Amino acid sequence: MALLELKSIKKDYIQGQSRVPALRGLDLHIEAGEFISIAGPSGSGKTTLLNLIGCLDTPTEGTIILDGRDLSHCSKDELAGIRREKIGFVFQSYNLIPVLTAYENVEFTLALLRSSRELTPEQSRDKVMQILADVGLKGLEKRRPGDLSGGQQQRVAIARALVKEPLLLLADEPTANLDSDTGQEILDLMLQMNREKGTTFIFSTHDAMVMDYARRLILVRDGQIVEDQRRSEQ
Repeated sequence: MALLELKSIKKDYIQGQSRVPALRGLDLHIEAGEFISIAGPSGSGKTTLLNLIGCLDTPTEGTIILDGRDLSHCSKDELAGIRREKIGFVFQSYNLIPVLTAYENVEFTLALLRSSRELTPEQSRDKVMQILADVGLKGLEKRRPGDLSGGQQQRVAIARALVKEPLLLLADEPTANLDSDTGQEILDLMLQMNREKGTTFIFSTHDAMVMDYARRLILVRDGQIVEDQRRSEQ
């Protein structure tokens, strides 16, 4: 069974008196553990696709099945619960809370799950410290975002997304605000986390380097998949 299935997905937006199609009958199957880039020009539908996969939006038509569950039958509260429990997000602008330390930014996400995961405060602390060490931030736990470089802030964002052990991690242009060397370090880190933890990664990107790292490259144009390339392990 696929981790994620999209069947005949259509998504329209209303602009004034017009209906504008963003996705046009798209089909997609994603297996657990994949490392995927979704690429395409501006307006191609890739961000809309990522938003649907992340339960941030719902399709106009079609079916999305995540981990065996049909999302079309879920309420807004249920979709919010799925986002919280099963999906991690990494954004190009990092979206860290500036007044919190690196540790607190990561722990805040885990605190939202503590009751459902039955974690003690000690277990929570151990998980946060371990994931920060895993992403190369050992010793920087007490620094606030303003005291970290862009690459270090993105590492905090990755730790925050991974600490809850999501089935799926979505990254929207994760290298956009980074220089090429730092961007490569971040991609190396994500690929390492993918291999070690088995987390499925899906990127939305314009960055050729991100596309090169992908083990599966999905090209979207005019709301449809026009190419789906699978590559050998790097």
